[in-house]
This record gives sequence, C-alpha cells and structure tokens, in this order.
Amino acid sequence: MELKYVAVLVLVLVAVGVLVSGCIRQGGQEGVEQQPKTEMSLENNGLKVKISPVEDKVVSGVITVTLESVPPSTTKILISMVPQGFQGDLYNSSDVIIQWVDDPSSGQEILLDTTKVQNGVYGIGVAATYEGAPEESPWSALIQTQVNVQN
Repeated sequence: MELKYVAVLVLVLVAVGVLVSGCIRQGGQEGVEQQPKTEMSLENNGLKVKISPVEDKVVSGVITVTLESVPPSTTKILISMVPQGFQGDLYNSSDVIIQWVDDPSSGQEILLDTTKVQNGVYGIGVAATYEGAPEESPWSALIQTQVNVQN
C-alpha cells in the first residue's frame, strides 16, 4: 500500500515540478522585451552601408544612409530609391530619389527624405563606381534592398 502512495506522490511532484518550471520560464520571458531592429547593415565588395532608422523594413521621415566603408578605387557613389515596378524617366519623377556623391568617404552620411515620395514598397540601391569604369559594367560594388515607406 505504501508503494502506491509513493508512486502517487512522485507523480504529483513531477506534475507540480512541470507546472512550476513552465510558469517560471513563462514569467521570465514576460519581462524581456525584444528591441526592434532600428537599422539595416548591408555589404558587397568592400562597400558597407547602414540605413537607419528602419523598423522591420518600414521607413518614414528622413532616413540616413551611412557609408561605413568604401572600396579604395571608388570616386562616386550612386544612391537611389525607386518605387517597386517603376517604369519611366528616373530623373523626372517625384517618386524617385537619386543622389550622386563625389569622392565618398567612410563615415559619410546621406539623408533621404521619404516624405517627398508616396507610401509603398521601394528599392534602395547604393552603387560604387570609379573613374574610367566601363559603361557596360560601371559598378565595382552594388547593394540593393527593399523598404516599405509609411508616412
């Protein structure tokens, strides 16, 4: 008979242990807030950029493109922001942002004002080129990503 009580007691203790450990684990997770990612870091062929602020690929207001590193031979950087599916003249559309940076350097910041464009999905491109680059393939490094503009 005692063996039956010991077995029941062991089962009760195991059940209570599982419940308590689940509550402790769950309670410990409640106090931990996961910080949203506020920037995107992208890299290709020695060109490294950071785009901020970004939260889950959503941007609004003025965003900053920081050139964290630039390939040594680079003499110009092209930064563009173009709506998804765009067809037309890139240089004559109010929904396209194009900026050329002459003699770029690491740490340089370029501001893009997303309040000047319509909401929606945009491709952001950052491309490095150099003096004398061939026309058929002018980019020594190219970074592309997509963001959702919500102003």
